Amino acid sequence: MFSHLHVHTEYSMLDGLSRLEPLVARAADLGMNSLAITDHGGMYGAIDFYKIAKAAGIKPIIGCEMYVAPKSRHERNPNEKTPYHMTVLAKSNRGYQNLIKLVTMSHLEGFYYRPRVDREILEQYSEDLIIMSGCPSGEVPSLITQGRMDEARAAAGWYNEVFDDYYLEFMEHGDVPELPAINQGLMQLRSELDLPVVATNDSHYVLKEAAHLQDILICIHTNTNINDAKRMRMEESSYYLKSPEEMMALYPHMPEAVTNTQLVADMCEVEFDFTKQRLPEYAVPEGTTATEFLAKLCWDGFNTLLPHADETYVERLKYELEVIKQTKFDNYFLVVWDISKFVR
Repeated sequence: MFSHLHVHTEYSMLDGLSRLEPLVARAADLGMNSLAITDHGGMYGAIDFYKIAKAAGIKPIIGCEMYVAPKSRHERNPNEKTPYHMTVLAKSNRGYQNLIKLVTMSHLEGFYYRPRVDREILEQYSEDLIIMSGCPSGEVPSLITQGRMDEARAAAGWYNEVFDDYYLEFMEHGDVPELPAINQGLMQLRSELDLPVVATNDSHYVLKEAAHLQDILICIHTNTNINDAKRMRMEESSYYLKSPEEMMALYPHMPEAVTNTQLVADMCEVEFDFTKQRLPEYAVPEGTTATEFLAKLCWDGFNTLLPHADETYVERLKYELEVIKQTKFDNYFLVVWDISKFVR
């Protein structure tokens, strides 16, 4: 069995073409019981994907293709505008929380052309995450391409030590001239470091026939004309959601790379509960509760604006504060108040 673990959707802005419903439907048509999405630098489609996949009887695997700064996420070096890529999957709800944290920090602390993480926070939030070495722009593949095999070995060793589940990621696309050398280098690391392997297809569209549409999307992204022969493009129409049989045919010499994807998928168990409210908690002054602090703000404002209000208004505010308390929306109102105060 095979599961796609490296998939871009419409939420990989101006790069991925796959809409979620046709994507999940195609996975079901191909007889797959699980599917991952790994959009660039964000998880904007995670919740919709989860709901659509669950409704279709497909196990949703939540992931992200993250960007990794060559050094520190805080550095803004004009000579290092292109970060490494890395495929990350959430293994559990704890892993999902860590993935959320990493994506958030990549935007708030590491953004430089792309939202970037670094080894410091990867080590800090490593629990229950599955890491794959990524596409040709990944750290290990990039070092292999540059002939820096000792550094590639050291990088793979570091990831394998920090993360409980680290996989070398193999791809087969004829329009990427570096891939044969990358795959050869990965095979060497597999042997030397005894690392497990997976095969992915870097899917960007659902059906092979949609390749020309994704080509147009790249033109929009790069602001180039489709008739420009020198423009950036994916030369092959191989970046679609391939069947298990098609993937197995690519790896007759290494079938375990295909079957291991199902082992990875079986490890991933993220469950969302949409029946409970999850409101942010406002940091109230020490020694008070959200209910008490909201009431104080309301009464302070009430006494300032309506110092001589009659009992009708007093009773109305008491009633509304009680409704807010009973429905547990105190924190919500405090957060909205805080945002409004900041904007003003």
